[in-house]
Amino acid sequence: MRKRIKKYKQSTHEYVLLTIRFLLICSVIINVAYIIIHLFDYSPATRSTLMSILDRNITITTWAIVTFAVTFLHDYFEQNQNIHIPDILETIIIIFIYASIFLSARFNLYDEVFWWDVVLHTASGLILGFIGFLAIYKINGKYSMNISPLLVAVFAFTFAVTMDVIFEIYEFAMDVIFGTDMQSWNLPANTIELGRSFQGIGLRDTMSDLIFDSIGALSIAVICFFLYKKDKKKTLKLMHEVFPDK
Repeated sequence: MRKRIKKYKQSTHEYVLLTIRFLLICSVIINVAYIIIHLFDYSPATRSTLMSILDRNITITTWAIVTFAVTFLHDYFEQNQNIHIPDILETIIIIFIYASIFLSARFNLYDEVFWWDVVLHTASGLILGFIGFLAIYKINGKYSMNISPLLVAVFAFTFAVTMDVIFEIYEFAMDVIFGTDMQSWNLPANTIELGRSFQGIGLRDTMSDLIFDSIGALSIAVICFFLYKKDKKKTLKLMHEVFPDK
C-alpha cells in the first residue's frame, strides 16, 4: 500500500510574504522597463519633465528593492540567530515594512493622506513594544524570569520609545547632513499636525511622531502587563519558542 504524501500547506503569513515579494518584483520590473523606454526619449521639450519622472521611478525602484531585501531579515534571524518570530508578529512586521517603506514612496502617502503617518507611528510603537517585551526573556531568561509584571510593562514601553527617539534622531541627522526633508520641514504651515502653527511644522511633525509612538508603546505595555500577570506560564512558553536556546 502506497503511503499518502502529505501536501505542504502554506500558512497565512507565508501567503502574505510571497504576495508582497511578488508585488515588489513586479514593481521593480515595471519601473525599470519604464526607465529604459524613456531613456531613449531625446525630445528637448519634454526633457525637464522626463528627468523628474525618471527620478521618481528610480526612487520607487530603489525603495522596492530595499523593501524586498528587508523581507528576508526574518530568515536571517531564524537561521543564523536562532530567533523564531511568531507568525502573527512576522505578518504584522512584513505588512508594516511594505506599507511604511514602499507604499509610502510609491503613492506619496505621507503627503497625500494626513493620517498615514499617525497610523504607522502608532503601529511602530505597538510592534517595538512587543519586541521589547519578548527581548526581556533574551536578556534575563538564563537568570530568572521572576520579574514584576509592572517592570516588564515599563521595559516594553521604554524600549519602544527609545527606539522611536533614535529613529527621530536619525531623521534629524539625515536632514542636516544630506539636506533631506525626513522631518517635514518644508510642508505648508497649514498641514494637519498636532501643536500650534507658530511652533513650526518640523517640530510639530517630530513631536506628533513621538506622541503616537508613545501611545502605541503604552497600549502594548498595558497588554503585556496583563498578559504576563494573568498567564505567566503561557507567556514564558511563547518567549521560549522565540528564543529556544535559552
